[in-house]
Amino acid sequence: MDAWQLGIAATDWVLANIPAGSKILEFGAGRGTHERARHYEITAIEHNEAYESHDYRCLLAPIVLNEISSQYNEQGWYDPEVLLALEEEEFALIIVDGPPGEVGRSGILAHPWLLNLAPLVMVDDTHREAERQLAHAISAMMKNADTFVINEESEWGRRETTVLAWK
Repeated sequence: MDAWQLGIAATDWVLANIPAGSKILEFGAGRGTHERARHYEITAIEHNEAYESHDYRCLLAPIVLNEISSQYNEQGWYDPEVLLALEEEEFALIIVDGPPGEVGRSGILAHPWLLNLAPLVMVDDTHREAERQLAHAISAMMKNADTFVINEESEWGRRETTVLAWK
């Protein structure tokens, strides 16, 4: 476990609530993605080639300027041309854990169709203000989704992950 992946409580929630073999869409990839790939069919959207793997499907998407990201003073978001490969897919869960916080994650708001690909959306790092605001904005786009907050203490301090479910 490291500070860059889902916390233990969030990981346990996924294992308890998402049936093994289900498809999961992850924005951002890393060590936790490798671990989840042992139980799930993972598609990861990632901008860093270092996280490509044979353990899961990885779509490399460079960070590009994004109107919403600019409004939030963020650097950008994943290239929407790459995301079009997902249009006909369905997933059990979407995990928003990338790009890194210093790049920004609000760019997903410019692509609301992505939220329709799964009944559940998990936003990691909602103990940080930017990610908390992102979870609120996604909830509003999901027509005030049912919300479940996972809190835990870790060696890096208090962590929070928010799960949103379509009503």
